[in-house]
Amino acid sequence: MADLATGEALENYKGLLIQYCQERGLRQPTYAETQHGPADSPQWQVTVSYGDSVHETQEPIPGSKKFAHQVAAQQVLDVINSRRESFLAGDAVNAASTPISEPASAPSVLLEVPIPLVSSALTIANERLTTSQPSRYRTLTDAEFSKKLSKLTLEIVRSLLERAEEDKITFQ
Repeated sequence: MADLATGEALENYKGLLIQYCQERGLRQPTYAETQHGPADSPQWQVTVSYGDSVHETQEPIPGSKKFAHQVAAQQVLDVINSRRESFLAGDAVNAASTPISEPASAPSVLLEVPIPLVSSALTIANERLTTSQPSRYRTLTDAEFSKKLSKLTLEIVRSLLERAEEDKITFQ
């Protein structure tokens, strides 16, 4: 975490953002800054462009330009992680089970599946996908990865449900 009081970044957030972009085949991040305040105590408004996205710091960041870039990169990574967590949490999922349906190309079949089962299947699917293509060498975009992840998760859930039906196991 960047420490505004000391003006030091505890991690290389710019490097982490570059790595994120490389793993997803996105355009490298670029930084543009506007100086506010006097030259002896500058503050920097930073705009980060990466892939097709743009992020601007809400307030000018005091200290060096280098430090301001680190803080801006940290903010971008926080936004990315927040979006990912919201997606994985399902935001609108509050019930004890979640409906799962076939992709649009197939006839629609609705299943009532306990959330812990879906969560476990999602974990397994994620592990399989990341093991088969480590993130360091991943060429998929987030959207492509998400699509593959959801398809594999659905396959795992269906397989578990079929096996449970064969073994006469019911879920509550």
